[in-house]
Amino acid sequence: MLKQSRLLNLFGQIRIYSLVDLIIFSIAINSTRYQLAGIVLLHLGFLLFLEYTHKHEFRVAFPKYLWAVLFVAGVVFYHNIAAAGFLACSYFYVKKNLPKFGPYAPFLRGGQYYFLAAGVVGFLNPLAFFAFVLATVRNFAGDLRDVVKDRKNGLRTPPIVFGLERDFKHIHLITLFCTSAVWLYLSGLPLFWLIPIFAIQIGSYNLTPR
Repeated sequence: MLKQSRLLNLFGQIRIYSLVDLIIFSIAINSTRYQLAGIVLLHLGFLLFLEYTHKHEFRVAFPKYLWAVLFVAGVVFYHNIAAAGFLACSYFYVKKNLPKFGPYAPFLRGGQYYFLAAGVVGFLNPLAFFAFVLATVRNFAGDLRDVVKDRKNGLRTPPIVFGLERDFKHIHLITLFCTSAVWLYLSGLPLFWLIPIFAIQIGSYNLTPR
């Protein structure tokens, strides 16, 4: 039972609901198979780097430097200078616990998506800026979900800076549905794919220890 709980804890930290959205995003920007693999590896490296840095007591630790291995593999597969921008945004995002970085966290997540898109479609392509906006909004929704917990932990996320004091529990999941629907539409894939996509996202959302 303990082993099963450990595996579920690790599985939840990978955030399958977000990974599915990322894959649809990668298809929407017409990434190649190698670029898609690089995007996924960079994203997983970021998540593990986030866990390695924050060290939440309610989350099981991954192998210590697995995040670095994933980052290197991601850079190799993605094979574009834009990966440097993604890594920079990732580095500063994990510092969101510090007061001077907290208010900018959603924009740093948006920056990650901007650079991932820019490396495929070009740095001045409107689609890259659109990716920035969608990712920023979605991360802001995640902060709205965690207002009470973040305030208790002394964070200065945008909702806290704005003076909000209560959580908006379901807004992040709803925003995730919206971004996935947008990327699926832009990808040209059949819209009925939203059914299994939403099912996976709903089923995996609460597996992430919070």
